[in-house]
Amino acid sequence: MDYPIPRHLQEYLIPRGDENTEYEVTGDIRCSCGGHRFEVWESNDRHIVQLICKECGHEILVLDASKHGWDGFVCRNDFLDHSLPLQKYICPDCGADAFEVAVSISSQGKQDFLEECVSHDDSFTLDDWVDGFEWITISLSCQNCDYNESDWVDLETM
Repeated sequence: MDYPIPRHLQEYLIPRGDENTEYEVTGDIRCSCGGHRFEVWESNDRHIVQLICKECGHEILVLDASKHGWDGFVCRNDFLDHSLPLQKYICPDCGADAFEVAVSISSQGKQDFLEECVSHDDSFTLDDWVDGFEWITISLSCQNCDYNESDWVDLETM
């Protein structure tokens, strides 16, 4: 089964459960070292989200809406101010900076991408369908307290 995991996340997004399909996938972010606790950094009202693994320091770009999703990848709509510095997110309840991160991605699927993009623009291939997703949700769970924000990012990318 092919899931709509964008190429930049395929190494890190581990699907969970048995409800994932070509149209939606939910999973947990894991670093290549196996770590699952991250500092979370963001800018542009959470349209850019980067993680830093608390175990090894590896950086993972989860979202840059000017490059990822339908508007960023397909339309090449770069509307973000990349000169803005990233801000570290701190748990609003306890002040900690270690989070587990879950991501859900929704897609129109391969056939829609074929009809909308590949058949009209030869710069796209069917393999690109995973990068033209329509929605991303990023959830955070503090590793120091019970704080959980299930839609810390809830972004339509079309």
